[in-house]
Amino acid sequence: MKKYLKKTAEKGFTLIELILVIALLGICVTVTNDILVSLIRSNSKTQVINEIEQQANFVSLKIEKELRNARIVNTPLAAESGKSLIFLTRDGATIQYDIDTTTGIMSRTLNGGTKYDLTSNAVPGGVVVSCGSPDCFNVSGYNPQIINMNINFNQAQPTPTSSYTGSVSIKSTIVIRNTY
Repeated sequence: MKKYLKKTAEKGFTLIELILVIALLGICVTVTNDILVSLIRSNSKTQVINEIEQQANFVSLKIEKELRNARIVNTPLAAESGKSLIFLTRDGATIQYDIDTTTGIMSRTLNGGTKYDLTSNAVPGGVVVSCGSPDCFNVSGYNPQIINMNINFNQAQPTPTSSYTGSVSIKSTIVIRNTY
């Protein structure tokens, strides 16, 4: 038995055994690489969708909260119709929301003062805001006043790939409490 072990140890590995080990290692590395690439893509897609949903939720909740405190909603000028919303709060403040269709940025103005951007279209993590059909804001009725919001939030990326695209649509109907 000792003689057999000594002869086997002196021989070493054959070329076929080495090729088999290298082939198995290659298969393991390839499978592991595919799994890692898939995980990274999935994580990136999830981050993109979360960013869009966060910004969409922030904007819609802010508008809805302020509209619940509104006294009256004014119909914007014809040039801004559908892309602007102007209303007067119970405390007498005038709030205006605008969507700039060229830049895709949504802004808020308080009492005709400084305009603050609510969204950003900067490329990692930004969104482009656009109107749903037909308008972003539609004011109907007088007693009570009803506001329909139809806003789309899309990923701000010049050439989105199929695995990194995302969009959220906000469709909401709000009845102004102080108008009925």
